[in-house]
Amino acid sequence: MKKTILLLLIVATQLAVAQNKNEFQLKVQYNPETKYDQTMDQTTHLEMKYSGDSEIIQKLKESGMQNPMITDNNSVIESVFKTGKLSENKDFPLTIEFVKTTNSNDKIVIPSGTIIYGKGTLGNMPTLDSIVSPGLSEEFKKSMLQTMQATFSQINIPERTVKVGDVFSIDTPMSIPMAGMQLEMTITTTYKLESIQKNIADFDISQVFTMKTNTGKFPMNATGTGKGKLLYDIINNFNLKYQIDMEMSANMKIKKMELDITSKTGMIQTAKILKF
Repeated sequence: MKKTILLLLIVATQLAVAQNKNEFQLKVQYNPETKYDQTMDQTTHLEMKYSGDSEIIQKLKESGMQNPMITDNNSVIESVFKTGKLSENKDFPLTIEFVKTTNSNDKIVIPSGTIIYGKGTLGNMPTLDSIVSPGLSEEFKKSMLQTMQATFSQINIPERTVKVGDVFSIDTPMSIPMAGMQLEMTITTTYKLESIQKNIADFDISQVFTMKTNTGKFPMNATGTGKGKLLYDIINNFNLKYQIDMEMSANMKIKKMELDITSKTGMIQTAKILKF
C-alpha cells in the first residue's frame, strides 16, 4: 500500500513538473545590470499608382513622374542597450548607443556613437528623456526620441501566465506616414504559444490593421495584415527574435484622381543578452 501511495506521489510530481514546463509568466521587460546587443533589419517595398483624369495623368508623365512610382529600401540598425543598478526607488539608468546604421541608399540616418538616455523600472518599458549626437538638429532629435519611445509600445505585452496552445490578442494604436499625411490605424496582434524548449517560448504572430475614422481632407481607406514569429527568453524576460512580414493597401480620392498605395514590409529584430 505504501509503495502504491509513493508511486502515485512520484507520478503526480512528474505531471506537475511537466505542466510547469508548458507554461510560464510572460512579461517583456529590460532588467537592471544587463547588456542587450540588438539588430533590426528592415526591408520595404512601396508602390504608388495614380488613375483618373487623363490630362492630369499626362501632365504627371511629362513632368517625369513615374506611374506607378516604386520605391525599395533596406536598412540595418545595430545598437547596444545597457542598464545600470537597481536603485532604492526601484528604477535603473538606461542608455541606447547606436553602433552602426546602414541602408540601401548609402545614407547614414543615425550617426554612429549617438546615445539616448533614459530610465527603466521593473515590469514597465523604459522612459527616454534625452539624446546626444553631434550633427543632428534638435527637431530630428525630438522626432527620434518619440519614434524610439513608440517602438517600446510595439514590443510591450501586458504580463500574463501563458501555456502551450494559448491564444491572446493586443490592440496597439499606430500613426503611419503615407502620401504626405498621417494614417491613424489600430494594429490587432494575435499571439499563439506553439512550444517551449530550453526556456525559449515560440509564438506564432498574426496581425490585422484597422483604419480609424477618416477625418482627413480627402476620402481614404486602408487595410493590412501581418504574419511572423516571436522567440521569447523566459529566463531574461525578453524577445530574442521578433520577425514580421506586413502587407498594406490604401486608396485615396483626390478630386478627379485616385491614388492606390500598396506596401510590403519585412522586419527582423534580434537580441543577444549578457548579464554584468
